[in-house]
Amino acid sequence: MNKIHSVIYLFILISAVSCTKKAIDTDVASQIENYVKEEILIQEIPGLALGVIKNGAVVYKGYFGKTDWNNTNPVNEDTTFPVYSITKLIVSTAIFQLVEENRISLEDSISSYLKNLPEHWENIQVKHLLTHSSGLPDFHVNEGNISDEDIWIKLINEGMHFEKGYQFEYNQTNYWLLAQIIETITGKPFEKIVLTNQFQNSERGVFFSSDLSKEVDNGAKRHEYNNEKGEYNISKIYGGKRYHAANGLNITLNELIEWNSLLDNNELLSSEQKRDMWKSFQYGNQQDEFLHGWHVYKLNGVQSFGFTGGSQTGFRKFVDRDLTIIILTNGYKYFSPHNDIINRVAGIMDSSLVYELAKVQHEIISNFFLNDFEVAAANFQMLKKKYPESEADKNTSYSFENTLNAIGYLLKQKKKLTQAIKVFELNTEENPTSANCFDSLAEAYYTDNQLNNAKKAYEMVLALNPSNSNAKEMIKVIEEKI
Repeated sequence: MNKIHSVIYLFILISAVSCTKKAIDTDVASQIENYVKEEILIQEIPGLALGVIKNGAVVYKGYFGKTDWNNTNPVNEDTTFPVYSITKLIVSTAIFQLVEENRISLEDSISSYLKNLPEHWENIQVKHLLTHSSGLPDFHVNEGNISDEDIWIKLINEGMHFEKGYQFEYNQTNYWLLAQIIETITGKPFEKIVLTNQFQNSERGVFFSSDLSKEVDNGAKRHEYNNEKGEYNISKIYGGKRYHAANGLNITLNELIEWNSLLDNNELLSSEQKRDMWKSFQYGNQQDEFLHGWHVYKLNGVQSFGFTGGSQTGFRKFVDRDLTIIILTNGYKYFSPHNDIINRVAGIMDSSLVYELAKVQHEIISNFFLNDFEVAAANFQMLKKKYPESEADKNTSYSFENTLNAIGYLLKQKKKLTQAIKVFELNTEENPTSANCFDSLAEAYYTDNQLNNAKKAYEMVLALNPSNSNAKEMIKVIEEKI
């Protein structure tokens, strides 16, 4: 981040944070806010909105940062975010509204509503579209400028991926077809049905568009970090109407909170229909787990339902705890943060949802991204003593070795090679019998053209793991270069 951007960004982050807190302890609100600010600094998130609903009340609402990295427009209650695949929760709700009205059954074949289907598609049922178990081929985001007709021909010619109902395979085609089914049943455009039936009290702040190149007043733009240039780019991806049911919803935090309230109060669906929507689908492979349009997450053994979108947004309901957390962002520098933020906020709100080792991992990552290496390494040693890995291994696959390795690769990916090498070197010191640690260090040395050091590191890999063919090949390559 250049100096001017840093000053503007920090000023907005610190001074332009807007929060609403009701029925929540001030200390808890401070914990949430301090954690979110730290995550924003680590990830250099341009803009973020967070809502927490507990026992039917909005207990925390916060707005941070900017709609666009290149200007000073603050994220506020009027900011609309594209929520990408969270849209699928809205579509699932629309289908179950039709089920409740006895206008459709999940067992119906899609050929009951869609004409001119290829023969091998006709016996696919509505439930297979909702649960991504149809076996249909997928159309992709980078195909936005291709016509519906050409996409249709391409999908038909590709053939089925597997027998319907056998497995989960995430797929945008499924929701394009669901939108067409909704239109066939209602005789109205998919977008109008959804906005009328699920956002009837909305006057503004919710619309459908999958065109990220379109200028929207107070709209949060999608930022994607360019590792080569070391800067954010604004995404200009174009998606047509066929994307709307898969990823087209744009909405403010307030409107999404209101939608959640309607869902909780059985104003969108009855309790019975919600139970069916949140019922696990039985896949043929007896391995995959997914609900009807909703994903299921587990935190300390507690289930929650929801979805994430575009690696930038998240919506999660801990139904048994009457807790809902909504996170909307418009970019990140290192790794997708939304699930981590949701889990951490859940732990702040409910002590039984605290995932202690995730807190430790976050603290380690924070140290290496926000502090000098020497300070971060010293803090790492203190954390290791405080949380012995032997205790961690009783309940999780958590590993300090893996955490350091991940940090090293993130720094390497972001062109911070000197810092990455220091972290990899630390990891070999901490784990002198790990071939993987020396392999990562050797790779970083090689990238930095430290050929002699790279050769020595690869020789250590072979000493620890004589069957490592990659190390043998790399030593030959290095010797030829030297």
